[in-house]
Amino acid sequence: MYTDELSGLHMFASAIEALKRHWYWGGLLLLALLIGTVAFLTSSKISVRELQHEAEIANTRLQAQLTQEPGVLLDALNRPALAPELSEVFEKSGYGHRLLRYELYDASGKLIFTSGKSGLDLGERIAEAMGPRAPKAGVAVRSGSGGSLPTHFAVLTLPISLNGEQRGTLVDYLDQSEQATVLSDYFGLIAAITMMLLGIMIAATAIFSWMRSNERRKGQTQLSFLENHDALTGLPNRKAFSDGLAEAMTRMERDGTHIAVLCLDVDRFKEINDATDIVGGDAVLREIASRIRDALREGDLLARLAGDEFAMALVDITNLGDVMAFMNRLIEALQRPFRVGDKELVCTTSVGIALAPGDGDTAPIVLRHAAIALARAKSEGGQRMCFFEQSMDKALQRRRLVERELSLALSRDEFDIVYQPEFDLATGVQCVAEALIRWHHPVHGKIAPTYFISVAEDTGLIVPLGEWMLRRACGDAVKWPAPLTVAVNLSPAQFRDGDIAETVADILQETGLPAHRLELEITESLLIKDTEEVLDKLNRLRKLGVSIAMDDFGTGYSSLSYLARFPFNKIKIDRSFIRNMAQDHVVDAIVKTIIALGRSLGVTITAEGVETEEQAKLLREYGCPQVQGFLYGYPAPMDFSTMAPSKLKVVSNEASAA
Repeated sequence: MYTDELSGLHMFASAIEALKRHWYWGGLLLLALLIGTVAFLTSSKISVRELQHEAEIANTRLQAQLTQEPGVLLDALNRPALAPELSEVFEKSGYGHRLLRYELYDASGKLIFTSGKSGLDLGERIAEAMGPRAPKAGVAVRSGSGGSLPTHFAVLTLPISLNGEQRGTLVDYLDQSEQATVLSDYFGLIAAITMMLLGIMIAATAIFSWMRSNERRKGQTQLSFLENHDALTGLPNRKAFSDGLAEAMTRMERDGTHIAVLCLDVDRFKEINDATDIVGGDAVLREIASRIRDALREGDLLARLAGDEFAMALVDITNLGDVMAFMNRLIEALQRPFRVGDKELVCTTSVGIALAPGDGDTAPIVLRHAAIALARAKSEGGQRMCFFEQSMDKALQRRRLVERELSLALSRDEFDIVYQPEFDLATGVQCVAEALIRWHHPVHGKIAPTYFISVAEDTGLIVPLGEWMLRRACGDAVKWPAPLTVAVNLSPAQFRDGDIAETVADILQETGLPAHRLELEITESLLIKDTEEVLDKLNRLRKLGVSIAMDDFGTGYSSLSYLARFPFNKIKIDRSFIRNMAQDHVVDAIVKTIIALGRSLGVTITAEGVETEEQAKLLREYGCPQVQGFLYGYPAPMDFSTMAPSKLKVVSNEASAA
């Protein structure tokens, strides 16, 4: 019994839920029935009104016809035997075929004649309704009850008057069955059309609602999929991977196993995109995802985190050999060429690995440590595998500290500029002062450029920092005696972001420094990519009148080809050559050749990093025109009070490296 009660309650609850789900359709059905009923009742009322109107028209016409022949009507009153002749009047009026019966009453209301046509006993109804008095003038519409009576008929009561005195009454019964049928069919058709349109509307609404509901369900399904998956590869995304990794780590603690989390990044993926366009790059990413999936074991996790970065989790591993076995399978899978259209590409990857629980006991920590290991692998040139170490985390924290402080340092005016001199080797006179930036942190003190310049490059802060340095250096140099030139290093990011030529022109105009007293130094790394665009900007800078110098010459890949494509004003030999020229005859020969090349091209040569008299002696012998290094001066603030046009002195109390 208890079970039956529960079953009944369950059925009742199901019925309630069904009503809740289908209230919309029930409402539509109820609305349809309501509209149909209203349409039917309205059509019935319209039909009665139309029959009444038609009877009134017939009454008017009969009155008009009788008015034309008054004698016939009066004769019938005086001599009832002549009353049958009234049927001719009905024929002339066009209603003879519809005349059921007509009755003639005298002035007192006494029936003196009835036609009795068709044997219809209609008079009893009228007599009952009329009582002992004359029928009242007017029109009435009646419906029959079937049998011998017509379905509908009209009673026309016409008073007979002479000289304003009523002499009698003529009552006519006209058949309206045919008219009622026509009107019924007409308004029935209208009602049917109304119901049909209503049905179409309801059906269309239902179909549209179903389609919307279906699309909504599909959209919700797709949205749910996209919330947890990558649209390009169909792999789980970071959120889904983190959830799956958390579950796997719970099982790991229970089973006493280990998990290896790997972050993989495609080396130089931008070059792949540039070579194959974005569609080709997407195809490569999908193929990489497929190959990684094939290399994994059942139960292992795989996700695309972002861009060209993937994450894997090797679950239930017992020793490092399991990780290395997977890496061997992965390397073998990814080293096969990728075909995109008619092109064949070879991709290399970098991998960072963190082991749980040793490198972290939660999913976010282990994934973060794997990402740190990946960053180390990328910073070491890529195409390598790197396991996480605690020292990596400390280095990353230091870098992030520098990033945070660097973004505020410019607004807090924590930067300063020192100048390292370049001398004419023949005269010993300073000809150039190279501007070098220094950061004086209020808490951490002096921070070397080697720590923050690379961070500024990576974060894009080098652009506003470089513009500040250029403006400050030009503002200082305009106070120096001519022809002393200021040299400022430009970053590749300053060429990539914004219009460097326009920026330089604005600063020269703002500070008033003549263009020929500004020397801009670039490195060969700037020319490796987007060469045409860079050369165009360099030519625009040359047109301003500034000098362009190639810094660290000899450390790039295509130094001589760059000299052929762009006429530099100066070449600065990298300090690594100067340092080894006295001990290595090959390096010595390279330095001698570069100096001779500059002489033949009419380009000024500056030797960087001159620190010993022996190096200076060799450079004099080779005819090097300019030198720079600690032998001649350390980077220091310029002392304007001791400057003279003929001889420039450098305050060298700051013995910091360039």
